[in-house]
Amino acid sequence: MTHGDDVREFLRDRGMADEVVEGGAEGLVERWEQAARDAERECYPFGVEDWLNDLDGRQLIADVSAAFPRAFAGALQSRLVDADTRIRAVTETQPVCLWGAGLATRLGWSPKREWWYWLRPRKVGEDFEGGS
Repeated sequence: MTHGDDVREFLRDRGMADEVVEGGAEGLVERWEQAARDAERECYPFGVEDWLNDLDGRQLIADVSAAFPRAFAGALQSRLVDADTRIRAVTETQPVCLWGAGLATRLGWSPKREWWYWLRPRKVGEDFEGGS
């Protein structure tokens, strides 16, 4: 079994949609890159639920990386670092986890390790919960 097969099996076991499973590690990075492009727009075009989905995608990258340290090697690692940098450049750190302090505590998330869950796009529309 290859790393790619291992990652797909991991994603399948986690109950991910077929397109996520088929995309594997590269597909996860592509989705995070799309989240960066969306956040870089003049105004984030979607609601908070979509943003939380994007953040959950980044969590999935972290989970895959923990299970398969070489899954994001080489060029894929460079793309991930670039997307992370782009996301950080167009977001604001929030005082509490966007999923809520209770869930963060229950799952052991911290703003240092799971930093993405504490970020919100700087410019959001009125349909984004708490929009500015």
